[in-house]
Amino acid sequence: MPPITKTKKKPAPKGKHKSFREIRYEEKKLAIIKSAAKAFGQKGFHAATIEDITNDLKMTKGSLYYYFSTKEELLYNAHVLSLEKVLQNILEINATDDPPDIKLQAAISKHLKVFATDFEGAFLLQYEFHLPDEYLEKIIAMRDNYQNNFIQIIEDGIQAGIFKARSARMAAFIILGSINWFLRWYSSTGSWSVDEISAAYVDLFSNGLLTP
Repeated sequence: MPPITKTKKKPAPKGKHKSFREIRYEEKKLAIIKSAAKAFGQKGFHAATIEDITNDLKMTKGSLYYYFSTKEELLYNAHVLSLEKVLQNILEINATDDPPDIKLQAAISKHLKVFATDFEGAFLLQYEFHLPDEYLEKIIAMRDNYQNNFIQIIEDGIQAGIFKARSARMAAFIILGSINWFLRWYSSTGSWSVDEISAAYVDLFSNGLLTP
């Protein structure tokens, strides 16, 4: 198994604070990224237009191009945003002293909530190969880091005699594939809340892995 890379955020230089203009710039970028993710999810990457995004945000195309140059750049940033959140979550989970079954439950729950809360219906994963090579390489590296951390939880559970599985890697891919697919049928207006869906996933996969 490849070594797990635990990334650390560099602390901001002491005494340096972001200006109001810098804060507003970052807030606007985030709003554009989320609007783009929504448009790509609803219409597909090729069918969605810059106008769909600017109309949603009530801004001009010229203003959007001040922040992003291409749709591919928007898609890349949407990927990064979602991956950063799930990666940070699983690194924090693996840094605890919790047993593997508790870690797995937390990882499943937090993964689902990130996608449902911030990227409902985005289906970003199926569009990653529309990205230029330099973007795709970075996305794959982040995804592999996340997957390796997820696999490690299951591997630790097998070694501790808590989980039963033919392969920790196979079990992780089955679980993650199911989690990512839920974006195709989940709706915030549906009859099931994210918490209810999360509980069902945990019961099926986490408890299903437990040894008798």
